[in-house]
Amino acid sequence: MEKALRIIWATGEVDENGDPVIRRQTITVSPNATVQDLATAVDALDSLTNRTHVSAQLVTYETI
Repeated sequence: MEKALRIIWATGEVDENGDPVIRRQTITVSPNATVQDLATAVDALDSLTNRTHVSAQLVTYETI
């Protein structure tokens, strides 16, 4: 099973309609990563960027 961390970032900008501009980022993570590990990683990334995370999800991929 593969795992990824999907983060949605608020850029602090708005589009022509006045809606917030967001960016999505997906990072492959260790299969052993826990939700707490990833929450810690998101907090660390949040402190290193000028963007703010709106949400983060742990995504798992399984071959069928």
